[in-house]
Amino acid sequence: MVKAVTSERTPPKSLGRNTPPALPAWAGETGWDSDVVLSTRARLARNLAGIAFPGRASDAELKSVAKQVISAVKEREKGQIGLRAVKISGLSVADKAALVDSHLISVAHALAGPHRWALVDDRQTVSVMVNEEDHLRLQAILPGSQLEAVWRIADLMDDQFGQALDYAFDAKHGYLTSSLTNCGTGLRLSVMAHLPGLAASGKLAGALEAARTLGSAVRGSYGEGSLSSGNVYQISNAVSIGKSERQLLTRLAATVTLLVTDEQAARELLWREERLKIEAQVEAAQSVLKQAEKLTTADSMDILSTLRLGAVLGLSTGVTSQVFNELLSSLHLGAQFVSGERAQYTFYEETRRPSLIRNKIREQSLR
Repeated sequence: MVKAVTSERTPPKSLGRNTPPALPAWAGETGWDSDVVLSTRARLARNLAGIAFPGRASDAELKSVAKQVISAVKEREKGQIGLRAVKISGLSVADKAALVDSHLISVAHALAGPHRWALVDDRQTVSVMVNEEDHLRLQAILPGSQLEAVWRIADLMDDQFGQALDYAFDAKHGYLTSSLTNCGTGLRLSVMAHLPGLAASGKLAGALEAARTLGSAVRGSYGEGSLSSGNVYQISNAVSIGKSERQLLTRLAATVTLLVTDEQAARELLWREERLKIEAQVEAAQSVLKQAEKLTTADSMDILSTLRLGAVLGLSTGVTSQVFNELLSSLHLGAQFVSGERAQYTFYEETRRPSLIRNKIREQSLR
């Protein structure tokens, strides 16, 4: 159920410079197969009947959509999921980057024009993008591998919004969306997976091709159009039309099981046969981190990926699975995409990262 919006000017707890940012649930908690799967997300694309899709909608239409969606949330006063409304255009670059890094909004949404909103709960488990590629992108994100759970949460949200809003739906084609690949159920299920073992053993290309053969799309951690860094990949169903939600979930679950099994086997083989090489790579990464005065997104991800692999294999690196997730959601890696003053702001973040990473690792060693 959906509670009333507390205030259209009240940002989620992760935003604002006066308070420490709260971690999203997927970064601060642990789920199944968390040694490989960082998070699981379910996203439903929906549009309002009789209004052009955001890419072709007029300013007045976009404004109307935003008003209807926020009003729909306000009307659900007896709900169980409290959502806060955040106007994207009113956010600083840092706050946009924080939402992107938490995977609560997309890069495209952060860069879009007026009448774009995000509705976010306090635990940052659910979010709604208003006027992104579609009028609504309803999503739930949880730690580890939890496809069934995220689907049920997103489905509940869909039911609640559907009671107050008139969705664009066709008896033959299902829910109508701006992209043909999202028509039908409008469901996009995805997992964020860390695959350094497959990469180091030279088996990554084959594993990802097998995932594609099973009907999955493979992207970088920031979704469509993004490149992978730190051996982190987003694996999702390629299309939603022509398949039921259960069929999409079952097929992706099989793909995830395959990747998790292959990655774990690759790590074990590396540790048995190339332990000295892994230890040398970890030492090199630690040395670079110790001396670094600035770190780009790519450099940060490469170092963290190596140290996380070392930690999973039993080395004392301080970058546990949870620390890795916490850093991904707090280093403003997405600033490279959303900065309007790219050079100045990106430089600022790059000079902060070494100390932030070192401090987090030091905190871990004291726990």
